[in-house]
Amino acid sequence: MLVGVLEFYREQTRTRSTAAVTARPQGGNMQTGDADVARLVHPEQGQGSRVIILVVGICALISVISVILAAVALSRPSVPNITVNGGSRQDSSGTGTTSGGNAGNVPTTGGKSVWSVAVGHDFGIHEYINTTGYVAGFHLDLINAVCAAAGTNCYPIWEPYTNCWDSEVGQHSHGGQGLLDRWYDACIGWSQTVTRLQIFGFSKPFAKNTPSYLYYKKGMTVNENDISNKVIGIIDGWSTDEKCLARQTITGSSNVTVKLASTATVLYNMIQNGQVDAGWARVEALTEFVNALTQSSNAYYCSVAGISVMTRKDSAFNAVWNMGFDKIVASGKFKQLCTDANSKHDAAKRGALQCVNT
Repeated sequence: MLVGVLEFYREQTRTRSTAAVTARPQGGNMQTGDADVARLVHPEQGQGSRVIILVVGICALISVISVILAAVALSRPSVPNITVNGGSRQDSSGTGTTSGGNAGNVPTTGGKSVWSVAVGHDFGIHEYINTTGYVAGFHLDLINAVCAAAGTNCYPIWEPYTNCWDSEVGQHSHGGQGLLDRWYDACIGWSQTVTRLQIFGFSKPFAKNTPSYLYYKKGMTVNENDISNKVIGIIDGWSTDEKCLARQTITGSSNVTVKLASTATVLYNMIQNGQVDAGWARVEALTEFVNALTQSSNAYYCSVAGISVMTRKDSAFNAVWNMGFDKIVASGKFKQLCTDANSKHDAAKRGALQCVNT
């Protein structure tokens, strides 16, 4: 295109020169003829033509550059945008992030999928804060073993339990914002209840379905068969919510005042400080404090299956998890993990692990 513009310029120049020669007078006063030629090719006229041609040339050059830039942009590969904890980021290599949820494009590291799993910090031998300030427990051991056996990469994210499952006084419990909004792919350590099964998907259970009890401050005189008008503490997000309590055959179980505790430790302190008349919890929740409490003689159940991994129903993670879990069960590694956990994570202090029979 630019070459054509230059050719046009040359042709115009030749045309003007020819016109000038033709217009020169044949004889007569040569000075007059020279003046006439000068008028025909006045410098301002020639300069104006050159300016127009220059502008046209620049426009043509800009058009060519625009076409080249567009072609380069179309040839570049797109970078996947991965949502992590409600925000979006891309890694500096331009090939996508190596961590994040499995929503949309699945990020990869070394050809393996990467999955994020939410863990808590106040669940006895399963999850706790160690002396260095890090989350530890059987759940982290299990995540590492299962994901390695499945040939995939998983990493834990320390999160409040309510971001996986939440309770509200006077309302039905519901899915937590973190799991529903894809901040991570799964939450580990959740028993299967009737309500949860209608919202989320679950892996095969890896720990037994254990009972729940009413817990009182040691030394208190109570009538555990009648809790009418009592103040009952429950742990926010746990299967032992007020709806489960109301379904039990305990007199007055639907006529109580409920107070929420954010963790098992907070519930224990509420019981000891007299903020509640009793606590309502699964046996694993208060195992660490059982010697300082009175446990009801009757056991109750709020779940229909044991502790599992909980995911959105549209997630493929449970299939991946179950594949890895079956492999470590078949190899005997799962049984060994359960045995080792009792000593590694101090079962005497945090309660013995109750793995499913394999």
